[in-house]
Amino acid sequence: MRVLVIGAGISGIAMGVRLKRAGIDDFRILDETDGLGGTWRINTYPGAAVDIASLIFQFGFRTHPWRRTHARRHEVLDYLEQVAEEADLERHFVFGTRVTEARWDEDEHRWSVTTAAGEIYQAEVLVSAVGLLSNPNLAAWPGLDTFGGAVMHTQQWRHDVDLADARVAVVGVGSSSAQVVPAIAPVARSVNVFQREPGWVLPKGERTYDAGELRRTSRAWHRRLDRSVQIIRKEWRNLSGRPSYVAGSRRNRAMDQMARDYIGATFADRPDLREAVTPTYPFEGKRVVFSDDFYPALKRDNVRLVPRPVASATPTGLVDVDGEHHEVDVIVTATGFTAAELLAGYDVIGRRGRRLRDTWADGAFAHVGVTVPGYPNFYMLFGPNTSGSGAVSIYWKSEQQAAWVVADLRRMQRRGFSAIDTHELACTAYNAWLQRRLRRTAWARSSNYFKHPSGRIVTQFDGSITLQWLLLKLGRPLGTYGLRRGTDA
Repeated sequence: MRVLVIGAGISGIAMGVRLKRAGIDDFRILDETDGLGGTWRINTYPGAAVDIASLIFQFGFRTHPWRRTHARRHEVLDYLEQVAEEADLERHFVFGTRVTEARWDEDEHRWSVTTAAGEIYQAEVLVSAVGLLSNPNLAAWPGLDTFGGAVMHTQQWRHDVDLADARVAVVGVGSSSAQVVPAIAPVARSVNVFQREPGWVLPKGERTYDAGELRRTSRAWHRRLDRSVQIIRKEWRNLSGRPSYVAGSRRNRAMDQMARDYIGATFADRPDLREAVTPTYPFEGKRVVFSDDFYPALKRDNVRLVPRPVASATPTGLVDVDGEHHEVDVIVTATGFTAAELLAGYDVIGRRGRRLRDTWADGAFAHVGVTVPGYPNFYMLFGPNTSGSGAVSIYWKSEQQAAWVVADLRRMQRRGFSAIDTHELACTAYNAWLQRRLRRTAWARSSNYFKHPSGRIVTQFDGSITLQWLLLKLGRPLGTYGLRRGTDA
């Protein structure tokens, strides 16, 4: 097999489309779930939706006539299924297949990929498209196994659990919690929201398009134009001054004040909540939550914000760190993902038997977020330090990174290489430069999922999309080299 892709979400689909357009048909896309879509298939919790503009949250090669400013989960999934069908990707998908190991064969210059079922796939090129938000951060409080009700992470929503008239605990106040709480509060008897640390929240501005906007989005050229204009405007703001995620910058202070004003306006009549939801760390120190209804939901009579972490569980509820016991029937853990533990789902073994988890002992890294020295023909889409750049979504990044893979496939064919590896010096220099830039950010000064326990920021990129595009274009030819079978040193 020429190419094997792991993951059938946005990045995996982007890779499949790019391969098709390059005339490469000998590839498979594996996924452990029962269908395509990645996070948009798995996360079925109430209220699941996009938190950036729909115009940007789509592929550049296939725009969509969205009906809302921010698409909902089922709309995103429908869109991805349409893209896959139009690109004739269905016959390349292999669902219900969980990868456990990928091992580089130094003699044959190919990857041998083993699944949980014991199947073995062999491919010249291996592409990881599993993303950053695939492994849930599961709660492990003492006594949780004794709780008599239902427990579910937002990624593992149980639709068999009836929340009508139930006492529900939602643990966490991040993006998924901000969507779940307003959705379940009208039906639950009570909702206790446990907050370890408040997050910065800004209004989302979500609405259905009016008749004029719907007519405009019905025309493909209008959609492409509007998308380009929106990206260019945001990129210009990034290029014309230091971004809002740079701690202490003018924009950082302005956005901080905007968020504080939103808190003040919403909780003018609730000083207790106003104080509890106001963060003490720099704006954008954590992922910013965009929501129009999360703060109002906290003011409902049946919703209580508990501004303390959970310490333990009992057969009938949760105990917070102050020792207060909260009787609940259902526990929803909106505790996010282990984003800093990239590729934790399977073992990657490269040249000379080196394991990627050992290479990444102090935190994940890659050359321009795509390749790692010592792991030839192995590529990552939406890999280390690729999140957070500029005004685009995962779609744009996946398209650009997939182009890198195809360019290397053509280079291998043109130059007679059997493999392409990354220069250690180039990768080291790139990451040293990036980590120096990241020290100035609010991310470096806050507790968040962007960091490895070592303190290294492993998920975020500091720079505009123009800069990231240039690095992707230059990093591939300048930072990699070819190998020929039989001469691998």
